[in-house]
Amino acid sequence: MNRVVSGPRRLVVTGAGSGIGRATAALATARGWTVAGLDLAEAEGPVPSVPLVPCDITDEDSVREAFRQVDSLWDGQAPHALVHCAGVYRFKPATLTSAADWDAVVNLNARGSLLVAAAAAERMTASSGEGGSVVLLSSIAASRGDAGEPSAAYSASKGAVEALTRQLAVEWGPYKIRCNAVAPGVIDTPMTTVSHNPEAFEQVLRRIPAGRLGTAEEVARVCLFLASEESAYVSGTVIAVDGGQGAS
Repeated sequence: MNRVVSGPRRLVVTGAGSGIGRATAALATARGWTVAGLDLAEAEGPVPSVPLVPCDITDEDSVREAFRQVDSLWDGQAPHALVHCAGVYRFKPATLTSAADWDAVVNLNARGSLLVAAAAAERMTASSGEGGSVVLLSSIAASRGDAGEPSAAYSASKGAVEALTRQLAVEWGPYKIRCNAVAPGVIDTPMTTVSHNPEAFEQVLRRIPAGRLGTAEEVARVCLFLASEESAYVSGTVIAVDGGQGAS
């Protein structure tokens, strides 16, 4: 039986200043959610009515302080859901990847996912047994290599996110907290670099059965499905939003 939740549902979105995070915050607001955004900057301008709290997701103290500010915004009420979109995409051949390069990407994508998810879950477990939903962002890079834009660090970091998703689903399930991940393919956002190279861009399009790049809002729709009670019996899974690229 689905839980009945009175009043607007509360959602924390990281990376809410641009790309998929901003699209998720905007779509959630349009659908009636109460949204708080976490980010270091507003790359594409703020989403109306969504407060943007500064947060460095690799820094434990910064994450704690950001969630304390969200607590204040919501008078101590816990989030019903978290959609964690903040991350970084950098590509470099493995033989040219330094330890510092590796740490920068893995810390942001994998460590950041744990810190933010744990901060949200801490509040969800204290919310009178109400539980909640945690949605992390992976990538098709976690399951397939790319010779055109090689990135051992990025692929490994997203593989870690998928492993973390499964672990959190099992670990937090008894507290009524679901955890799932979304794995976008090539999405038309400021992070996309392949579109800057016409030849590489055409090669990528040939590998996507849908014949086009995805949009940030298309990913946001799946994120909100997983955040909502529409997916109440879905946990520990990864949903690809890639136009069929993973199947090709």
